[in-house]
Amino acid sequence: MSKQELYTTIAGKDFVLYGGLLDLFHKNGGQEIRTELIQTQINEKTFFIFKATVTGEKGVFEGYGDACEGNVGSMIKPHMMRMAETRAKARALRDYNNIGDCSVEELGE
Repeated sequence: MSKQELYTTIAGKDFVLYGGLLDLFHKNGGQEIRTELIQTQINEKTFFIFKATVTGEKGVFEGYGDACEGNVGSMIKPHMMRMAETRAKARALRDYNNIGDCSVEELGE
């Protein structure tokens, strides 16, 4: 996989792409991705927290992701629950693939 397929550049800084992480996971013996909704608050402020667990030949890795109105763009606000889940999976996949760079999906607005 080339760097162009795995990364994008924003404001001169490289960020890893979720699709690239997922592809590497499967190429590196990845076997399973599970997610769990940890917390939801839909009152004054909508807030979601997910836990993701990825399992494969390299072991078991976990990551957490959150989304709320304060850390997503206006186009993502209706989809905050799915964004929190994607962020959790991205964090766990980064650890599984030994990538320390932040993913695009983890960025706020």
